Amino acid sequence: MLPYVRQLTRVLSERLGWHRARMKLMARLTGALPMQTTTNLAQLVSAGKPKVETASTYRRLQRFFAEFSFGYETLGRFLLDLVPTEPPYIAVLDQTEWHFGQTAVNVLMIGIAEGGIAYPVVWSVLGHGGGSGASEHTDLLKQFLRLVEPDELRALVADREPAGSDFLKELDQREIPFVIRLKKDRRIGPPPTETSSTDASSEEWSLPVKMFARACTPGQTRQLPAPKGLGGAESVECQVTARRLEEDSFLILAGQKVDPGSMLDLYRKR
Repeated sequence: MLPYVRQLTRVLSERLGWHRARMKLMARLTGALPMQTTTNLAQLVSAGKPKVETASTYRRLQRFFAEFSFGYETLGRFLLDLVPTEPPYIAVLDQTEWHFGQTAVNVLMIGIAEGGIAYPVVWSVLGHGGGSGASEHTDLLKQFLRLVEPDELRALVADREPAGSDFLKELDQREIPFVIRLKKDRRIGPPPTETSSTDASSEEWSLPVKMFARACTPGQTRQLPAPKGLGGAESVECQVTARRLEEDSFLILAGQKVDPGSMLDLYRKR
């Protein structure tokens, strides 16, 4: 058995407690994937033992993926232990989609940012193409919080899609610090304590955030002077930082429980 296979098998056995034959196969696959640069099983037969027939290795790979159930929480703890950093973590929520023929492969993931890399810890394969909603973001967050406590997070960082009011309320209730990019037409207004419920439910209670960002010249950053509410009558109170990138291009961030001056640096981590 190759030295890296022995070493990785030992690490997997310490953490996961799988059957030894499965751990050896996983160790061989881990070595074969970057060399073959494909997930096509017919091309990954090199992961098998050299003296074993190709057809036999191919069937073994098929059985491994068809019949073996991963304990994803245990696997998540194992992956978290491999991340080369300690709390407080910068967690990154992101989504990627590609297509296998006509089938959308749509993955929602939370990873730990370190050294320009987001190390995956928990993920969900969505049963549809396109965007994801607050319930899917919340379900993945709950999965992540079984591994990481809120006080172990420096911030959860995300792009525009998870900025919906329902997900922001979930973060607020769980006291999770966050930095999330806003769409430029997202309406913001005074915090709910500064306006009556009648005013807050009015269409005139807020303005698109780009109206505040337009006060900046290209390359300039502006922190809005007071916490702003996102979401209308039941808004979440956030700090908002705006940076004008080009004439009609803006980077606008909403944050909570983080230093407003650090929001741009935190967002760059994603």
